[in-house]
Amino acid sequence: MKKTAWAAAAALTTGLLASAAPSAATASPTDNEVHNTSTIAVGAVQVYREPSCVYRQGCYDALIPAGGYSGWRHTDAIYFGENYCLRVRPWLPGGGLGPVAITREGPGYFVFSDAYPGFDVRAKPIGDPLCRRSAKASTDAGGFVRAER
Repeated sequence: MKKTAWAAAAALTTGLLASAAPSAATASPTDNEVHNTSTIAVGAVQVYREPSCVYRQGCYDALIPAGGYSGWRHTDAIYFGENYCLRVRPWLPGGGLGPVAITREGPGYFVFSDAYPGFDVRAKPIGDPLCRRSAKASTDAGGFVRAER
């Protein structure tokens, strides 16, 4: 009986570990997972159609809580609100992070490139020094689109 209980617990643990969100080092090249490294939630868009609020919950399909992942195999865009910028860092296929892309002030969408297996995103108040663009900004991670209401 002990062996059966142990085997069931081991199978459950293995299943839970296998279902965890991918990290930058383990994501498949076909994935486009998004990790929210902000202290606030951001809106995730599974299939980006236009810069209007036509998605499941208005301007986005679901919220990604602070520290959370989009949970979809592919995420097309992130919505962020007024008075915020978005910092985006692509996951490199071999591991690690690529150069940062910094958007203009929201409300807006950052539409992701399919060139990377995933992205770290961070929304910051527009006055934060991390909203200042630098010469090392990435241009191939995707692009900013102003939201229309």
